[in-house]
Amino acid sequence: MTGKTMEMDFRPIIGLKEDKCTGCLRCIGVCPVKMCNDASKEGLVTFNGDLCIGCGECLGVCDPKARYGIDDFGEFMADLKAGREIVAIVPPAIAASFGGTYLKFNGFLKKLGIKAIFDVSFGAELTIKSYLAYKKKRNPKVIIAQPCPTLVAYIELYHPGLLPYLIPVDSPMLHTIKTIRKFFPQYSSCKIAAISPCLSKRREFDETGHGDYNVTFKSIQDYLDQTGDQISNYSNVDYDGPAAERGVLFSSPGGLMRTAQRYDGSVGDYTKKVEGYPEVYHYLEYLDDLLQKGGSPLYPLIDCLACGKGCNGGPGTLNQSAQPDELLSKIEARNKTVRAYHGTADMILARRKTDKFKPRFIQKSKLEKSIESYWREGLYSRSYTNRTSLLNRFIKIPSKEEIRDLHIQMHKKTKEDFLNCHSCGYDSCDQMAIACINGLNCFDHCRHYVDAMRHIMEAKHKDELVALLARVHRITQGEVNKNIEGIAAMSGRIGNVTVSVLNSHTATEEIVEGVYSIQKALNKSAQAVEQLNTSSAEGKKRLMQINELITDISAQSEALVDVAKVISNVADETNVLGMNAAIQAAHAGNSVGKGFAVVAGQIRHLASNSSRQAGEIAKRLKDIKTLIDDTHESSTGALAQFDQIVSLADEVQQNEMGVKGTVEVQSRSGQNAIGELNRLKETAMKMQEESDSLMSSSKTVLKNIDAIKNI
Repeated sequence: MTGKTMEMDFRPIIGLKEDKCTGCLRCIGVCPVKMCNDASKEGLVTFNGDLCIGCGECLGVCDPKARYGIDDFGEFMADLKAGREIVAIVPPAIAASFGGTYLKFNGFLKKLGIKAIFDVSFGAELTIKSYLAYKKKRNPKVIIAQPCPTLVAYIELYHPGLLPYLIPVDSPMLHTIKTIRKFFPQYSSCKIAAISPCLSKRREFDETGHGDYNVTFKSIQDYLDQTGDQISNYSNVDYDGPAAERGVLFSSPGGLMRTAQRYDGSVGDYTKKVEGYPEVYHYLEYLDDLLQKGGSPLYPLIDCLACGKGCNGGPGTLNQSAQPDELLSKIEARNKTVRAYHGTADMILARRKTDKFKPRFIQKSKLEKSIESYWREGLYSRSYTNRTSLLNRFIKIPSKEEIRDLHIQMHKKTKEDFLNCHSCGYDSCDQMAIACINGLNCFDHCRHYVDAMRHIMEAKHKDELVALLARVHRITQGEVNKNIEGIAAMSGRIGNVTVSVLNSHTATEEIVEGVYSIQKALNKSAQAVEQLNTSSAEGKKRLMQINELITDISAQSEALVDVAKVISNVADETNVLGMNAAIQAAHAGNSVGKGFAVVAGQIRHLASNSSRQAGEIAKRLKDIKTLIDDTHESSTGALAQFDQIVSLADEVQQNEMGVKGTVEVQSRSGQNAIGELNRLKETAMKMQEESDSLMSSSKTVLKNIDAIKNI
């Protein structure tokens, strides 16, 4: 069947987180079909899911993880939890994942609630049977194997000319699904989940109407990581369906050819084995062109896979960075086990010598009988869809003239202008032009265009640039000259400031030295005032004692005055007594009174002398009393003055302490001032150096500005 012409939009199998996309274009660089990507927006590359073939190459190079795979894991788990009966089919690639513990993986599925598990490797055995039956019946000149749904989508969309050569036979997974539906009626009500290494299997199921879930290895591993579980925790569980033999190799590059060798030992002689980006796409493009021209390929059987490591390293696995030999060793180990199980490890082919040298088994094995029991002619056939109209809906295929016109717009006129540098992500400048014509990219992503625009802008504005440079030279030169004059004046002012700072520094040092001398003198004066204060207090004390003595003497002098009065009174009385005696002597007569008169005369003489002496004493005592009173008054005044002296001495001491404190503060301030002046001096000298440097730089700038005229 060559293919239908119906359209069917693809279900999304790759998602995009636009906020994580950096617009790096690496996804376009590895994309086999390019035109599904849209880089017309700055910093963002979106894609058209209907034009994407689901190869997953972009997932491996997207470091920000803006793109991600989409499968049916969520729906699958929800249905299991809801009690939906589900049968699982497990591909041969399982042996290259989960540590190669594929039977323990079956135990994990049973624990999840899977009702039965079938080995897709047996579906691969049926696939080879279908291939050989088709080859025998139709004998086409070219057979393109189709186990890879990514390559099927690629051919349907981009190379529909290859559809007649794409073998109309189901993939191993579809063989397995149809086997279950045909030969295991006990599971007729069950949904079928494909445990898959591939994202695009979902599209194969949608196109054929078979298969309910596509559950990738990666989603299962993510589930195990989230739950803290691992496959090694489970027991080995065998498959529920028929056992495969070398069909377990089908997931590896060349696995189809090695499986077919059971029936045709010469299959390797006419098989072209090609896989991985970009080789398989380049070959299919070459093959399409060759067949359209009526040519025939060297190898009529094309064993092709989209992934370089086969299905073992598909985008639904975690094996993209694993070494191929590491994956193949696990597959080969399983192959050795199953061949030992079937007893075919040492089986050889016998050839009957006929004209066509057709190989055959000496006797049909039990495995062959098993394969034949599950194979029915026409059961495993399928058709394909020509999706050219879908492609044409989104992509306009421009004419050569349109491409040429766009190249001219991008300033590509000579052979040298076509760099084909791949920096835009496309394989050629023509591809980039087609993308731009379809609005899927912009000129700014073209290296040549950016360089050309730079040169054009330089040429276009050269005269303007020269005029501008001349104007800049004229204005800048004048401004720089002004700056130089200003710098020179500033340098002179800085020099004056430096001299002033140095003079201030010297004067401040002298002031600080003088303050220090005053401080020393104040210290000595404070000692003298302290001594004066002590002496004044002592003098006051002694003066008070003298004043007390003078007070006593004054009191005693008053007593002496009283004594002098007594003596004067005695003298007066004695004088009266003498007069009385003289009178009595006169009365007594000359004989008796003569002697008494002499005595009376002496008494009067004594009284007279005593009176005279008493008066003299009284006068002297009055003088002494006056002197004593004057002395007492002077002493009292002196005492009051001493009180004032002591008070003043205290006040002087307090004032001197205040002055001393002030001088000490001034001394410290003077020291701080010297420190600041030292820093100011250093700053002034630094400013002078920088001013000189600025002057030198300005002169250099002026020289460079003058050089602009020669550009």
